Amino acid sequence: MKKYVLVTGANGYLGYYVCKRLISEGYHVIGLTYPHFASRRIENDLIVYFSYDLCGDKMQNPGLLNYLKDKKVLAILNLAALLGSSDYDKNFAVNAGGVKHMIEIAQTYKIRRFVQISSVVVLKKIKGPYGVTKLKGQEVLMASDLDYTIFIPAMILGPEGLGLNRVLKNVFRLPFIVPLIGNGKQTQHPIFVEDFAKYIVKCMEEPKANKKIYEIAGDLVIPFKDFISLILKIKNRKKFFIPIPVFVANWLGLFFQKTQKVPLFTAEHVKGVLQDSKLNTIPLQEDLGFVPTPLEKALKSSLDKIEDKWDYYLQHREEEIIKI
Repeated sequence: MKKYVLVTGANGYLGYYVCKRLISEGYHVIGLTYPHFASRRIENDLIVYFSYDLCGDKMQNPGLLNYLKDKKVLAILNLAALLGSSDYDKNFAVNAGGVKHMIEIAQTYKIRRFVQISSVVVLKKIKGPYGVTKLKGQEVLMASDLDYTIFIPAMILGPEGLGLNRVLKNVFRLPFIVPLIGNGKQTQHPIFVEDFAKYIVKCMEEPKANKKIYEIAGDLVIPFKDFISLILKIKNRKKFFIPIPVFVANWLGLFFQKTQKVPLFTAEHVKGVLQDSKLNTIPLQEDLGFVPTPLEKALKSSLDKIEDKWDYYLQHREEEIIKI
């Protein structure tokens, strides 16, 4: 019997890896896409794509609705996210309104399983518009009658990730020095994108994962300054750290938000860097046998692919079609 899975944000960063994983395990993927600055689609008989706006009318794509009518869909994986905006209403429309929208789709087509991707920001004291609305989305899902699983990830580490490539641009844009916001002691807890995709897929048919919220992160909690030092070690470079006052970084973040389509960093990113990330992955280990890729191995794998092309991964580019 064919197993269909509906994936939002299917042409995005995490979406590509999740769809690739689903296909490798024999699932039939219904990918919902939305204009993305670095869209990637997979060419394979097991995946079909439909353009769909989570903030739009539910009848916007009759082709999708007709396709769903005779399909037994195992789960909805809601990976969609708004990138780089500090506008509360825009964040709410995607992060909370979009969840409500997909819950209604699930109820209409009798889809019981719903996997929601949240953010480490929901655990932090200063959440900003993104974190506040991500938390509201979680609450909407938890109040539903669906069999949900919610993942709270730290930085998603991978070659196409904006987070890593923003760090690389900051580290290597100047000769001899690395600008460092604050003292660099605040911790990061990255999760390798390949690992994240694996356990998103693994949770779908695991009864233990129903009605659970999992924090997912790698094997190592690392101060931000040490994370940069590890990058320099892998790249065989030596540089000096130059502290940047927080108010200067905030001003630059606001400036980039207003002047760049894909901001180098935003004021929200500055707030995130200045708060510790330390997640508890024990429940995930107990229920799903979670074993993360060691940080240095995951980071080296990502850096080997990026080489010195971080600017490429931070820019708008033509959609890529990948045959699998």
